[in-house]
Amino acid sequence: MIDDFRSELCMSGTPADLPRIAEFVDDACEQAAIDPAMRFDLQLAVEEACINVIEHAYGGKGGEFTVCIEVCGPDARITVADHGQPFNPQDVPLPNLSLPLEERPVGGLGIFLMQRLMDDVEFMFSAKGNQLRMVKRGVRPEIG
Repeated sequence: MIDDFRSELCMSGTPADLPRIAEFVDDACEQAAIDPAMRFDLQLAVEEACINVIEHAYGGKGGEFTVCIEVCGPDARITVADHGQPFNPQDVPLPNLSLPLEERPVGGLGIFLMQRLMDDVEFMFSAKGNQLRMVKRGVRPEIG
């Protein structure tokens, strides 16, 4: 039986944090015995979420945020929380994937990718800040 797992990383919220975040996710996946085939999805979803916090919540100027990874049974839950500018995902237009690559604007795929890679994506915002919760089911299939 594999035990439940929880790990949290707090950082200053600058682009320089991205390698540290990637290492944190990789280490958490290893410690939690997450199926190697599932790790890329978690890694990319967390990276996209953190880039959005750095660029949009804090305008690239830095600001504290946390990433928490919890694995309970066969499922992983990732929470990214910040105290930056309020964020409403309804304000983000859907990307136009029918355009040729050279005609597409740079960026704008973060939420789309998170929603494709994860099973559940939920945004919450309040006076305390923004919180993103993502769930990926079956990351430890031997348990499910």
